[in-house]
Amino acid sequence: MLGPIAVAGAWIRKFKEHYVELQSLREKKVHQDLMEMEVRLESLRKQIPLKIQFEELQSSMEQMARENKEMEELVKEAEERIKDMMNAQEKEKENPMEK
Repeated sequence: MLGPIAVAGAWIRKFKEHYVELQSLREKKVHQDLMEMEVRLESLRKQIPLKIQFEELQSSMEQMARENKEMEELVKEAEERIKDMMNAQEKEKENPMEK
């Protein structure tokens, strides 16, 4: 009768040892995961301001490109008006009586 009880007691002690070891491994894994997450978080903390700065710069450059295109169109329109005015002056010089 004591034999099965002793076997059961030994089995329970062995199970408890394995359980404690498993808990220790889980805690180490959780700690390792937390450390890796902290490293990634720190990396992201450094990357996010750079990304924001890049996006602001990109937006600014796009705005400047739009403004530059608008200015080029205004210059082109002004050049066409000047050309038309010069042509009109030339016609007046050639035929002053037509007017």
